[in-house]
Amino acid sequence: MKQILNDLLALATCILAAGCSTPSLFPPHVANSSTSLEFGVLQAKPDVFNGRVVQLAGRIIGVEESTGGTLIFAHELPLEKHPVYGPAETSASTPAFAIFYPGKVDPSALWYGNKFVVIALAQGRQTVAVDGIPHREPYVVARCMHVWKTGGYYEIADFPHTSDGYYPLEQETYCAN
Repeated sequence: MKQILNDLLALATCILAAGCSTPSLFPPHVANSSTSLEFGVLQAKPDVFNGRVVQLAGRIIGVEESTGGTLIFAHELPLEKHPVYGPAETSASTPAFAIFYPGKVDPSALWYGNKFVVIALAQGRQTVAVDGIPHREPYVVARCMHVWKTGGYYEIADFPHTSDGYYPLEQETYCAN
C-alpha cells in the first residue's frame, strides 16, 4: 500500500511539474544550446555575445527576401513566461536588431507585427539595409524561430477571443538545416 502511495505521489509531482513548465517550442538540441538574454542586453553589448547562441523575442517591423534566405528587422521585446509564454508588448520604444534566417518561411509568418522567439548565433553589430535604408544593429543568424501570427494588432494573450471575434492563434516553428 505504501508503494502505491509513493508511486501516486511521484506521478502527481511529474504531472504538476509538466503543467508548470515552459512549453518547448524548439528541438531539445537547439534549445539546450542557447543563452536566454535579459531584455536589451544584446543592444547594449552586441560584441560580447559574438559567436554565442542566444535566445531573443521580438516583433517584426521589416523583411527583405534574398536568394539565400530572409533578413528580418525587428524590435526586441521582453520574453514572458506567465500568464502566456512568448514576447510581451511594451509601451516604450524598444531596441531593434536584425535576424538572417537561412531558409524559406511562410510569407504570412513575416507580416508586420507578428511576434517571435528566435534561437540564433550572435554576429555582433552589422550594417543591414531594410527598405533601402542602412541600419547598424545587432545581427543574429537564426537556427530556429517560432512565430505567432498576431499581426500588428493583438497580444498573444488576446487569442482566441479578440475584439474581432473568435480566432485561434496561428503559430509555427521554423528550423534551418
